[in-house]
Amino acid sequence: MLLEMLWLFLLDLVLCVRSEVTELSECFTVNGRDYRGTVNHAGPEGTSCLYWNQTTQHLYNVQSDPDGELGLGNHNYCRNPDADVQPWCYVSENEDGIYWKYCDIPSCHMPGYLGCFLDFGTPPALSGASGTSSKLTVQACIRYCRTKGYQYAGVEAGYACFCGDPSDVGTLQPASSSQCDQYCFGKPNEICGGDGKLSVYSAWVGACHENLTSFSGVLYSPDFPEEYGPGISCMWDVLSPGSAAVELQFHIFQIPDPKDVLEVRDGASGTLLLKIQGGQKPPNSVTLPTGHLWFHFQSDQEIGGPGYAITYRGLPNTMTNSTPTQETSKELYLVSTNSTSEHYSTEHTSSSKALLFLAAALLALLALCVGIIIWRYPSWSFSNPCTMVQPTTCSMLYRHKKDRMGDLTCVNQSSMKSLI
Repeated sequence: MLLEMLWLFLLDLVLCVRSEVTELSECFTVNGRDYRGTVNHAGPEGTSCLYWNQTTQHLYNVQSDPDGELGLGNHNYCRNPDADVQPWCYVSENEDGIYWKYCDIPSCHMPGYLGCFLDFGTPPALSGASGTSSKLTVQACIRYCRTKGYQYAGVEAGYACFCGDPSDVGTLQPASSSQCDQYCFGKPNEICGGDGKLSVYSAWVGACHENLTSFSGVLYSPDFPEEYGPGISCMWDVLSPGSAAVELQFHIFQIPDPKDVLEVRDGASGTLLLKIQGGQKPPNSVTLPTGHLWFHFQSDQEIGGPGYAITYRGLPNTMTNSTPTQETSKELYLVSTNSTSEHYSTEHTSSSKALLFLAAALLALLALCVGIIIWRYPSWSFSNPCTMVQPTTCSMLYRHKKDRMGDLTCVNQSSMKSLI
């Protein structure tokens, strides 16, 4: 009994710490356009921001955001209404000289972004593969480093990409986030480091397939923070150890095409628990009654979209109910367990029948080929079935796969134009 109570206490403590780590991040976009915090000073000297309802002489003010989508209002908090590289605010009522400044907000960085760091050049801060590109974006560098087998990617000066491992990250020297202020050459509303400053990301950001075994974490759409493309099918296996349920929070969900679908299933039974199609607005949060989830995202062949950012958090037995719950009462998103179980079973039964039919057809074709060869070449030896016949459809079945299709040539790492 005592050991059980101690285990529950430690589990709650870990969950609390993990939750604080997740909640510390107030932004889920690279440029902080979704920031809705309360920092109200800008620049290294901490100049006070003007109230947005008092900046009518400037382009952005309360009148220019009647629906509140840009986060402007009767306050002087930093915002990013024009999708600049980071949140900012007006510091002067007239436009003579410097009348706006960037805000330094350490808590406004997307999960997976480690921060801004110094790079002295020799040796580079990240010592792995590197290169440059006139079309560099954050995801292009992340994708390049991920395919090279590195765990971290760093962008610098708008056009340079560096890859590294945990040994590199452990020695990085932090710099102020405002010093990473260079536009990415391939995407002007993203930050790609600065002059001698490196913006470092984890390589798992925007991955298409991932196995996650942590109490809490973040799921990004494929190629995030860039738009996901058409014809994508991605799967994420999420296991929250010791959790009886998982709470999902939808921070960003911009899926425009109704044919694009996100499904969440029970990882043990395959039961469909949640299904959201493009164009639908998900609840702010939803709790699913299992600690093991499968996420599957499918986009059609026509268009892509901005994507999504979803956080998950495991819940112990004392914090869960027996049925799924969500903030809204709409039944559009949560699917009945019985109906989805039958649907899932029917889908798999149909798939199994199709596979059996295909296997039977292939066996029949193979038998027909063998019969024709035996009838036409009675002296044919089974020791080498393809020596006496020309390369036909049947003989191709016995061909061995080549071990190599040619060696890969070395690529000059001083240029990544051919890679990204």
